[in-house]
Amino acid sequence: MERSHHIGTWLELAFWLALALVAFGLSFQFSDELGTYQWGAASWPRAVILLMAITAVIHAAIRLREERQTAQRDTSESSKGLIGSVGLFVIPLIYAWLLPRTGFYLTTPVFLIVFLLYVGERRWYVVVLTTAIITALVFLIFAKLFYVALPVGNWPGFYDVNNWLLVTIR
Repeated sequence: MERSHHIGTWLELAFWLALALVAFGLSFQFSDELGTYQWGAASWPRAVILLMAITAVIHAAIRLREERQTAQRDTSESSKGLIGSVGLFVIPLIYAWLLPRTGFYLTTPVFLIVFLLYVGERRWYVVVLTTAIITALVFLIFAKLFYVALPVGNWPGFYDVNNWLLVTIR
């Protein structure tokens, strides 16, 4: 197979590793020592960054192996794969942008449904159950266990509905 077919995979890997490197560099801005936690404030973010880099390398290796095994694949299908990868990155960015504006309690279930449908899940019961379980677990962990406020949004209407849901659920 020509190397040009692998360029999308290599570009994606380079993007994720560059993002991890930038995030790691930014973690030094809050790497103060904590009296109650011996590894400091930046240790968990750095662990997540490391996992992100490892996952990117594993994902690239799997894709390169699959591309080698399907050398006869049409170039149009290859470009569809790159577009699919871009969507996997853009959908969470849109979610992150909307979250402080529309709130967790309304935005997260919609995000999960859209994301599951985008990745190809078509069984309605899997989409509904996955959305319900993830939303409930995050709510229970943050709102009930840690008693941390999740974003309720600041756009008119969203703030009121999210607060009503929060009060009702608690």
